[in-house]
Amino acid sequence: MAGGAVIAPTSNSGRTPPPKPPPATFYVVLLTTLACIGGLLFGYDTGVTSSVMLFLPDNPGMKPLTTVWQEIIVSITPGVAAIGALAAGKTSDSFGRRPVILVASGVFFVGAIVCAAAPERYTLLVGRALLGIAIGFASMIIPVYIGEAAPSYMRGTLITIYQIMIASGFILANAVAAGFAHIDPTNIGWRLMFGFAAIPSAIQLVGFLFLKDTPRYLYKSGQKEMCEVVLNKIYGNDKEWVEYDLSEIKDATEEENAAHKAYEHTTVVARIFKTPHVLRALAVGCSMQMFQQLIGINTILYYTSKIIQSAGVEDNITTIWISCGISAVQAVSTLIPMKLIEKLGRRPILLISIIAVIVTLCLMGGTFVLINKDSVVIDHSRDLDGINSTSTNYYDFCIHMNNCDSCVTASECGFCYPTGDEAIGQCLPLNEEDEGRSTTGFCTGGQMFNQTIPYVIKTTCKTKYTILPIIVMVFYLIAFSFGMGPMPWVFNAEIYPLWARSTCVSLATFTNWTFNLLIALTFLSLGEAITKYGAFFLYAGFATVGLIVFYFFVPETKGMSIEEIENLFKTKRERELATPDSYELKASEKK
Repeated sequence: MAGGAVIAPTSNSGRTPPPKPPPATFYVVLLTTLACIGGLLFGYDTGVTSSVMLFLPDNPGMKPLTTVWQEIIVSITPGVAAIGALAAGKTSDSFGRRPVILVASGVFFVGAIVCAAAPERYTLLVGRALLGIAIGFASMIIPVYIGEAAPSYMRGTLITIYQIMIASGFILANAVAAGFAHIDPTNIGWRLMFGFAAIPSAIQLVGFLFLKDTPRYLYKSGQKEMCEVVLNKIYGNDKEWVEYDLSEIKDATEEENAAHKAYEHTTVVARIFKTPHVLRALAVGCSMQMFQQLIGINTILYYTSKIIQSAGVEDNITTIWISCGISAVQAVSTLIPMKLIEKLGRRPILLISIIAVIVTLCLMGGTFVLINKDSVVIDHSRDLDGINSTSTNYYDFCIHMNNCDSCVTASECGFCYPTGDEAIGQCLPLNEEDEGRSTTGFCTGGQMFNQTIPYVIKTTCKTKYTILPIIVMVFYLIAFSFGMGPMPWVFNAEIYPLWARSTCVSLATFTNWTFNLLIALTFLSLGEAITKYGAFFLYAGFATVGLIVFYFFVPETKGMSIEEIENLFKTKRERELATPDSYELKASEKK
């Protein structure tokens, strides 16, 4: 596949699909909408966490909420989601795709209630862990469910809707957060933000009680009559299409049953590693999910509010509304690939997207360089007599910061200056109980050292470049939403044979959540270690490596059936051997 060369689509049966695609039926719309509520919940949780973290540190029951605690609260969900994604693969093979979605909906409902009612940090962590299990299950199984149930001519479009719903979840999260921010946000508002997620999860739970499993899983599990019933619902009783899809499913299942005899004493994972073309597909699928996270998307999404405030916006509610506007741009941008995916193809959209991501990440790093250079220089010659430096944690660390930007980037420090004059000030350690005060110096509260001018301490800096990171963030999200957002999910729902699909998608989703955790857990600390602009330049480097990998190893799958796509990763010799007779011969040789 060097250079992305595409092998002509050929099914093992040699069968060609009917020339005229049937219209989308109500059943297809319903199953896609209900399934994609999982994407809405995924996006809502990610988006609302950014808003909640504006108020959570000031809640009495949550104090002290250090940088490490904030990173744990944010990252425990993707961390547990990685485990949930792995568990979902085996579970969906054993019990079906639909039951896994039902479990995910129920667990998300419970997790949202626990987070909303949490009296302290540890209960909140339990709720966030439950949300992680639910999101891990949903993120793995929903693309599989849609991919197996959707007609091949619209499969890419329907899976893209999952990404649109994720983006819509961000809009909903910020709009809901902006509303609840007016209801005592420190004590009540943030709880309502978390609890609201119980509503869509309950809708999905009830809705899936009335849907059936995918035709391919039904046929595989011996429910052939029900498989045909569901196919008739999907194709609106179009006999030609029902017979075509049923024949494709039948051939693929027979081939799988024959292959199973040759591997009957081998686990699915072991069989994947013994099947070269599936292993190649898995390597591509996992790399796509890995680079989707390494380019920093969840840094932007989890810490949107932090990035906006670090650019100089101080008001929390203003920050949330800016986040809402940014999320709206992302959602609209996700509509673009939905229209183009079946025309341009997956591969061109993916490559254009990651090139644009590289450019915008470099611009994001550049804007924070400008902010740093424009930031107020701290005057170390100012009179610090009377400050108790010996008993104050981080005093020596904070007092040696060069400017306001470097000061507020460190979570332990804040910029202290006299009201009305931000051109002068000191970098002082923050009070863990109240970040509006310092532990020593002019900003401890009250008048110190006979000072008549009130002092304030901030974790943001005033700069003339405040708007630039927000503008670049918008273009970054457009670039990401165009291709890097939906394409990894589309590819992973398409490129595996039925026997390996759940396991491979769960491994790829596990990869996504593992690197999601890595990025979420390290962004604040990384920003302190190599600066905010250094972090974005690092993500741009990862994106460049991803571009090279995608260019050489990602094939085009437009318009192919799931059974045809499997052949893209086979050599000519492997395609010739992929027959039931060859598997029976292999099984007899083993005996």
